[in-house]
Amino acid sequence: MIKRALTILLVLAMGLGIAQKADYLKRFEQAWKLVADYYYDLHYRGVDWRAVGERYREQIAESRSWPQVYRLLADMYGELGDRHSTVLNPRDALDELRGQQCFPLPFPVEHGAQLARVIAREKKEFGIDNEGAEESSEPAWGEFEASLKNNVAYLRIPVLLDHQLTSDLSDAVKNFEKKGVKGYVLDLRDNPGGMALIMAEVAGVFMRGLPWRIVTRTKGAIPQPTLPFWGKPLTSKPLVVIINGRVNSAAEGLAGALKMAHRATLVGERTAGNTEVVLPYCFPDGGVAMLASGLLAPIGATTWEGRGVTPDVKVVGEQKQLQTAIDIVLGSH
Repeated sequence: MIKRALTILLVLAMGLGIAQKADYLKRFEQAWKLVADYYYDLHYRGVDWRAVGERYREQIAESRSWPQVYRLLADMYGELGDRHSTVLNPRDALDELRGQQCFPLPFPVEHGAQLARVIAREKKEFGIDNEGAEESSEPAWGEFEASLKNNVAYLRIPVLLDHQLTSDLSDAVKNFEKKGVKGYVLDLRDNPGGMALIMAEVAGVFMRGLPWRIVTRTKGAIPQPTLPFWGKPLTSKPLVVIINGRVNSAAEGLAGALKMAHRATLVGERTAGNTEVVLPYCFPDGGVAMLASGLLAPIGATTWEGRGVTPDVKVVGEQKQLQTAIDIVLGSH
């Protein structure tokens, strides 16, 4: 009887292992296909994506846990070397995206009871309860800052991810306008970028129009207006934007648009020149593929990719950059 019971347990364990392997490979196929079909560069930045897929498929097939699978998927996206594309496991997606919505996978995915069992097992492995992960005590990227410096409004935006940012920024500007500030310093230093939608909303606080196009592989060039597009911005007072070499992506697009529209003076150092547009795609389990799906470019000009946004006034040194920005707003520079 004992031998028979052990045999049954062994068969069940083998069956579970086979089922898990199939689930792992299903997630792999979804992640690999996203890049194969929707990555912005037809040549995958010189990477043999099919060969990369074959190599990682073997490793993922041998995985023993969902965290291991997601680490391998992130490593696979890292082979593209674009500094943007990556894969977030369900817990990291909750922490880093902070509730932002993502796009459904652009191809059919599994549904039903089997998927529910897979997701339940994944949540257990990642330590996520039915209500989701506990909120982080501190935001992953730092907080929006608004303060007064010599009657100049100082606004620091650390990342362009959270829709709450636009509301907080708008409220701050309205409050500063009531106080009769001389103008604004927008500090984008070290901003890694974020969502094109948030970029357009933040720009809409200071200007209106159609400053960008997003060049995609599948849909050509897509115009990107400020949000809102029509009407008057919340302020027309002098604006200085501080940038440095660690400003990336949508933050570069924000600075570049304000400069090209002659809405702001840029102070600091050239930005990173890393302006792929990242779209977040949701896996059924809550994991997210962050995929570089296009290039951000100004209307009527070449993309900032590889060359960055140049400041109007080159200044080195954090304190000197800030003081120069304030002086420009006050008209003493």
